[in-house]
Amino acid sequence: EESNSFSYLIWDKDTEDAVIIDPVRNQVSRDIIASTNLHLLYAINTHVHEDRFSGGTSLKKKIKWLKTVISRPSKAEADQYIDDGDEIHFGNRHIVALATPGHTSGCMSFLLDDGKAVLTGDTLLVDGYGPVLASGSARSFFDSLFHKLLILPDSCIVLPGHDFGGGLHSTIGHERSLIEEQCGNMEDFVQFVNRKSDNNMTLPKENMIIASNMKDGATPFNLRSLRTRVKHRWGIFG
Repeated sequence: EESNSFSYLIWDKDTEDAVIIDPVRNQVSRDIIASTNLHLLYAINTHVHEDRFSGGTSLKKKIKWLKTVISRPSKAEADQYIDDGDEIHFGNRHIVALATPGHTSGCMSFLLDDGKAVLTGDTLLVDGYGPVLASGSARSFFDSLFHKLLILPDSCIVLPGHDFGGGLHSTIGHERSLIEEQCGNMEDFVQFVNRKSDNNMTLPKENMIIASNMKDGATPFNLRSLRTRVKHRWGIFG
């Protein structure tokens, strides 16, 4: 689509419980078909997107038990809020939430339970990383990259939120070498990212998308008290 964005459908092959990461509103029919034989539990957003309408509410209209999930710092509406270190369970599998603010204040990445891949949203892309938006911070971005993502094993597969011509996936080792070559300390990184982000002024259309996405996970009839299988654990990565 126009935003070159990715959604990810992940499931436990034994129980067929599943989650979807970053669903898009105009692709909900595709996602429903793709999950036909699965029990889709959660629609999870890595952050409040500014470039496309999120599909959580549209999916909930089709799948009554589905819950929307987003980070607490995002301040967006959702059925379930997550913080750094939380685990989202589906069947016998889970993903671990890694707080990676910078692009926005509420960005989350998600590490698969086997550690083989990490879904990085707009924080870490293929051969690059996202800009700093209005709610973001270049210093937080540096911390997220160097103290959360780039400390993962070299072989860990990076599954980004967009394809801007770099490809469908990368590895932590590859991205670390590129970023360290470009700017290996915080001050150089902050200057570089702030220059890169100078032209990222929020447009009226983007404001409309953000306003919609802040409400995308809202649940009618106050169903937030229903039981959730999101489990909370701290200090996983020390």
